[in-house]
Amino acid sequence: MNAEVVRRLGRELAEAVGRSGADLIVVHGGGSYAHPVAKEYSVSEGLRSRGGLRGFIETSRVVRMLCLDVLSSLIEGGLMAISIPASSIFTTRSGRISTCNLEPVLSALRLGLVPITSGDVVFDRDLGFTVLSGDEISSYLAVRLRAKRLIFAMNVDGIYVKDWATGGVKVAEEFSRGMSIAPIGGSVEDVTGGISRKIEEGFAAAEAGVEVLFINGLAEDRLRDAVLGLPVPGTRLKP
Repeated sequence: MNAEVVRRLGRELAEAVGRSGADLIVVHGGGSYAHPVAKEYSVSEGLRSRGGLRGFIETSRVVRMLCLDVLSSLIEGGLMAISIPASSIFTTRSGRISTCNLEPVLSALRLGLVPITSGDVVFDRDLGFTVLSGDEISSYLAVRLRAKRLIFAMNVDGIYVKDWATGGVKVAEEFSRGMSIAPIGGSVEDVTGGISRKIEEGFAAAEAGVEVLFINGLAEDRLRDAVLGLPVPGTRLKP
């Protein structure tokens, strides 16, 4: 985790909340902390062996460690935030969200706090346990809470597509179903589907009336401006 970047994002989000007064929920992924462990033990496939149960425990442990680091850096940046582990409010059935207790999230929002949650390992009614991605959590919360905007902050400028005029690649200002993603290099292996999963979950929210943006969180002030609804470089999903 890049603590300096997360502190800056905390500052930007605090500024956006202070200027707009809007409610905000932050969902982050597991990245290089959790994905390798989850992959090693095939945690997403559930209770296959005692080794799988060990993987469930170990993935839960590293996710808790990451969440504490992220929360600490966001608070240091000035964000009034509180951690709400996804495993404490979500259960799944065959890998998809089955139940969600929103009361901790709503209670935090009523107090003016920013709930922070993440991709996590959760109990599953069919599999015993599985991996629940931050992307699915984000889309679910955006739709259920009727969010105005869902923002995916990444380490690239948006969704890349082929530029047929030049033969190169470019950031799509709008991205619709059926368009092809152009690869732009390697990334940390993601057991929950990477950019394709983000796009699919994003469309689920966009088709429910939520504005969905993909932006570069490494670019200073871009996340703040996106939260405020100001124009920023990136990609908007067009349902």
